Amino acid sequence: MRKIFKFEFEIRKADTPSGWETAAALREYLFPYIAYELEAISSTGAPSDATSQDIDQAIKKAFLKLDKEIMEQGATAITGPSFLNEAMSQIGPAYSGSCALVSYYHSESQLLKVACTGDSRAVLGRRNSAGKWEAKALSRDQTGYNKDEVARLQKEHPDEPELVKGGRVLGLAVSRAFGDGRWKWSRQVQEEAQRRFFGPQLREHFVSPPYLTALPIVTTTKIEPENGDFLIMASDGLWDHLTSEQAVDLVGRWLTTHDVTKENPAPDLAQAANSTPVHEILNRQNPNPNMAYTDIQAADEKQFVVKDDNAATHLTRNALGGGNEDMLCGLLTISPPYSRNVR
Repeated sequence: MRKIFKFEFEIRKADTPSGWETAAALREYLFPYIAYELEAISSTGAPSDATSQDIDQAIKKAFLKLDKEIMEQGATAITGPSFLNEAMSQIGPAYSGSCALVSYYHSESQLLKVACTGDSRAVLGRRNSAGKWEAKALSRDQTGYNKDEVARLQKEHPDEPELVKGGRVLGLAVSRAFGDGRWKWSRQVQEEAQRRFFGPQLREHFVSPPYLTALPIVTTTKIEPENGDFLIMASDGLWDHLTSEQAVDLVGRWLTTHDVTKENPAPDLAQAANSTPVHEILNRQNPNPNMAYTDIQAADEKQFVVKDDNAATHLTRNALGGGNEDMLCGLLTISPPYSRNVR
């Protein structure tokens, strides 16, 4: 029996950069937490002995358990006696935030499970009877634009009309996440963080935390290997530029023509990016200095190309300009914190 785990994490993109610490903690601990819970539901230690519902609950338990420990350790560091360096190492993963997207595939049953917390997305690509690639989203973006999420939040926090505005939960784009202590900690903990560690002020309209949960939504899909099924897992950074259908179409093109990329390797992006100043590249694409970056993209129709040996690189290239080398190189050259506004 072969068991496959795949994990994808996204560092939170909020109104201000909130750090990488939560994503780093997930990379180190989420896999062992899930593995432990899967072993615990079977007398033989093999997840195949458990029911599909048992596996779903085990994954959910692992998510919630890890987030609970992250948040409690951060709160203890804020309110209890501790050295500054030690306290900051505990506060970081709880204060910053991250989404998580996990896939679990069992090759014998050909069942694929996807667990999503946040707005990362998993999309299945599958050929239909006509041989055309079709896209099937295996997760839904958990944001303030998701009607089910809004209804859940309104039920959990009645009489708080300002909770979800403009697709955001008290200013945050996602409705589920790991960390993000400003949306989870009590008023007392946050006031102590402000007093001892110069933390930020409470969010406006902060009444009844926690407002976020790390509880994932888990879906189960029967895979059809004979149809060449493939899975795309990506953060919102990709989906801000490509639709699910475009991404599946691009991977389909890559699967069909990937041999061509061996004969036509991608250019050296580092050398190309350094050859022209960023402002000149952007000005070349944008003669109007008042035009926004999103307007530039809309004005320049995407030029999909297949020239990379790696499918993930292929998707990234086409999301950032495709055949428009100037746009691609310019966007890749922009460094943090400005890069988060354009890619």
